[in-house]
Amino acid sequence: MKLDEYYRVIHESKPKLRFCERFDETDPLWNFSRHSHPYIELMYFMDGKGKLEVSGTQMSISLFDTVIYPAGWEHQEEATAEKLREVICLWVDIPELKLEAPVQLHDRQNSMSQLFLALYHEAKREQPEPYLLEYGIKMLLTKILRDQNESQFREEFLTCVLQYIHAHYAEKITLDDLAELEHISKSYLCRQFKQQTGMTVISYVNNLRIETAKRLLLGTSCTVNEIAYQVGFESPKYFYRAFKALVGESPAAFCKKYRQSGAR
Repeated sequence: MKLDEYYRVIHESKPKLRFCERFDETDPLWNFSRHSHPYIELMYFMDGKGKLEVSGTQMSISLFDTVIYPAGWEHQEEATAEKLREVICLWVDIPELKLEAPVQLHDRQNSMSQLFLALYHEAKREQPEPYLLEYGIKMLLTKILRDQNESQFREEFLTCVLQYIHAHYAEKITLDDLAELEHISKSYLCRQFKQQTGMTVISYVNNLRIETAKRLLLGTSCTVNEIAYQVGFESPKYFYRAFKALVGESPAAFCKKYRQSGAR
């Protein structure tokens, strides 16, 4: 279905909000089993990160991500040993809207969270206004589908760059090398990269290296210094600083915490 057709369906529909809650992984509302719903499910991640699977499609989600499960699609969120996930979860009854695939978007400008929170606060009023709920749902769905369409266009632009980074993150990566892949200037590359990922190139590469380092710290007998070089850092000192800035604790403290808890 084309974007204009989605817009028409949303405009002409009368969506109903069947469920609206804000909770984290410690709440009984969080369902870790494989399940589906007769409604479109929208989740906004207020905190934490982890992995989920939707009818065979694997996703890695993080803070400020929006995820949509089409009605009837089976999905499952994996438990995580890291920071607890907190979500706003909506079930929207709009049978006319037939989504063809799950949706994942990152909220870079804090606009998505405002729409989710507005719906949540209205739904929790003693007497919610049906018109405001309907209007809010239509705004939210329209923005999500529009942003997804724009995001897909940007992703095509930097496909080679992202593939190169994921294949060579443990090596020295320069902006000159990345810009040459797309035949663009370094400044244009940096602007487009930040727009698409929400991070600078350096932050993105370091994040990838740190995630790999975390798995090596828990799954191998290598020393911290050895791992620092394995994942591409020029010095252990820089690795320690980057790790603590991203994870919130030192590599040693991270190992102690998750090895004691049996996390892998």
